[in-house]
Amino acid sequence: MAPRRRSNTGFIGVRLRPAGHFAAEITAGGTRVWLGTFYTKEAAARAYDVAAWRFGRPRHEMNFPEVRSLTEAQSLSTEPLLRSQGEARRYRSGQRRINTTEADEQFMAQWRRDHPGAVEASAFWKEKQTYRRERRAGKRQRRAEYEAEYAKGEASTWGENDERWLWHLSSTASEDTPSEDDF
Repeated sequence: MAPRRRSNTGFIGVRLRPAGHFAAEITAGGTRVWLGTFYTKEAAARAYDVAAWRFGRPRHEMNFPEVRSLTEAQSLSTEPLLRSQGEARRYRSGQRRINTTEADEQFMAQWRRDHPGAVEASAFWKEKQTYRRERRAGKRQRRAEYEAEYAKGEASTWGENDERWLWHLSSTASEDTPSEDDF
């Protein structure tokens, strides 16, 4: 996996705000979580590292890899600058998301340890889902080709049993409607 890109501040998850302060954010489970606004970029980077520790990220993805534990990272971090009630609300919301994501990840790790057979079964369903998506993409591509051919005026060469003609007659049918082969 490629290393995380550092921003123009020199730290991961830290960006300069227009007012001259520094904002810290982290992505967790596909959601960007705002960690706060800080006076210095180092303070924002420390807040990012605390969140990274809480999410169990490897130390090479942190701004200060020499920090050895979550408690040490928390002791070196400062509280964010909260200038308005909106920022305070946003900060509390982000902290709730971090706590929820952290609990979810711990629960899923325990579930995977307790149910290894279910993990294998979920891989089967992911493969089946991938197959279905590829099949639908193929159908969409063929449909686009048929529409282009029809638009050129070449439809007059289609026979009455040609699937392209049959598709055109039933153009109200959705290609996402599952067929018997999908189950």
